[in-house]
Amino acid sequence: MNKKNGQTTVTADPGQTVSRDSRRLQFFGEEFVLDTVSGLFYRLSPAAHLVLQAHEQGLQSPQFPELLTQHYGIDPASAVRDVELLLNQMTSLGLLHQQPKRLQEGRA
Repeated sequence: MNKKNGQTTVTADPGQTVSRDSRRLQFFGEEFVLDTVSGLFYRLSPAAHLVLQAHEQGLQSPQFPELLTQHYGIDPASAVRDVELLLNQMTSLGLLHQQPKRLQEGRA
């Protein structure tokens, strides 16, 4: 996550779970999302956009690494790490609810 000129940029790295209040996040194209509670705009990486859109469509966070693996062809360990980092960033911004377990524990 980078702050520049009053704008927060979330990189393609993930961690917890996005708020289920679908009215909280409003997407503008594939690059920006508005937090309707705080009024802040966030610039998203393609992977962050993919994960947030999947969450908004009902996908659960243990499924996110598989989504990144399929979409970008990255190895499963990197996908888990990236999703955890992204979700941690989103949680710290107040856009997600914290999850009690790590993503690896939910994988078989």
